[in-house]
Amino acid sequence: MSFPSNILALIGGMGGTEMILIFLVVLLLFGAKKVPELFRSLGKGVNEFRKAKNEWEQDINEVMSQEPLEDHDFSESAKKTEKKEEEKESVSQEEESKVTS
Repeated sequence: MSFPSNILALIGGMGGTEMILIFLVVLLLFGAKKVPELFRSLGKGVNEFRKAKNEWEQDINEVMSQEPLEDHDFSESAKKTEKKEEEKESVSQEEESKVTS
């Protein structure tokens, strides 16, 4: 038995009798008092998922619509970082010499 990869195809293939049978099984398993609460929480979860998906799509669209960044010369930034590290080392060496004297 092969299952369709798309869940909408699975739901679209079900008739009214299958849906009623599934509802009755859910009703028997969870009881009449819990079913509305179950579907309410399921609906809230679906809404939260949609909201997160829409926010994610908006973020992607914003990033895609931005101007591309200019090419960055990483060799210059590496040189600046090395200079800062050398300055920190020289300052720490001067502090050590002051402490020892």
